[in-house]
Amino acid sequence: MPLSKYLIVIVCIVISGAKAKSQTNFNVTVFGTQTISADQIREQYSKMLTTLQKEYEANKDAYHLTRKHFANQLLKRGDFSYVNVYLLKSYINNISFIIDFVERQEAVARMRFRNLKTLKLGDPANLIAKWQEYETLSFQLFKQGEIRDMECPVYHCIWAFNHPKLQPYLEYFSKHVPNYEKDLIEILHQSNVVRYRANAAFLLAHSKVKAQELANVLMPAINDPESRVRNNVMRVIYYLVRNQKGVKVNLDKVIQALNYPSFTDRNKALVILRSLPLYQVLSKARLKRVLPVLIEILEKKDGHNFRNAHQVLKNISGEKFTYDDIGSWQQWIKQELNK
Repeated sequence: MPLSKYLIVIVCIVISGAKAKSQTNFNVTVFGTQTISADQIREQYSKMLTTLQKEYEANKDAYHLTRKHFANQLLKRGDFSYVNVYLLKSYINNISFIIDFVERQEAVARMRFRNLKTLKLGDPANLIAKWQEYETLSFQLFKQGEIRDMECPVYHCIWAFNHPKLQPYLEYFSKHVPNYEKDLIEILHQSNVVRYRANAAFLLAHSKVKAQELANVLMPAINDPESRVRNNVMRVIYYLVRNQKGVKVNLDKVIQALNYPSFTDRNKALVILRSLPLYQVLSKARLKRVLPVLIEILEKKDGHNFRNAHQVLKNISGEKFTYDDIGSWQQWIKQELNK
């Protein structure tokens, strides 16, 4: 399976989930609604969660079908426009379920994606197909423990290219991407195939343009209607902001993405925000948008995201409250928004 289907999660520290009180030991996070709780999910859907874990390990196609079926069941539990079930497996094999909801009354604000006028576009120099090969092979090699050197020679890498079997792909991308940059930009913004748009974001990291120019090219796709595309685009932007001095981004777009429906939206928006100098620079209007989401992430221990949310809060505030000192953070937010 192509690696981008895993919607790679960027973490600071991997932690184990707390044991559930019900029949399963799964950590469950419910985000975006108060209509149904994590405890209710664990208690009422214990068999479903167990089935999803088994299928995730043994049969990904069955897993995705069951996941969609479960999401459709949950969609009927309230006035929701969106429900997504996401299984997160840590590097130490802890299983967490993140259940994302968008209530219908918040759908306009939380699902404000761009309208794409898509075209049927080709695959220049077979680059999209080559990228699929690279993703599949690099993931296999990583799982087998054959990739240890993650040094990246371009703007962004997944598992890098430091393996004899992967080096030819780096050479291929380095040779052809600069000749087809315009084609890949068109694919990113207009292809009618989600996989093409998602892969184009990663391929453009092999271009020869300046870092700021690449960030400018990628920014409009932050609000692509497909989470897979948004994930890849924000991942590359994060690497640009982190590693390339002085790269500027549209902060309002990143803040908007923080409140998008998916766990991976929050994950990538958080790591971008974590990498920006935010202390005493956010306007009150921006604080009103970003702080409620950050505190919800912190309160609900949202997957691995709460560690990043904690760091963003510290960057914004200059305060050093711990991640579990919710009361102090709430008090600071109340004071800040009432100034």
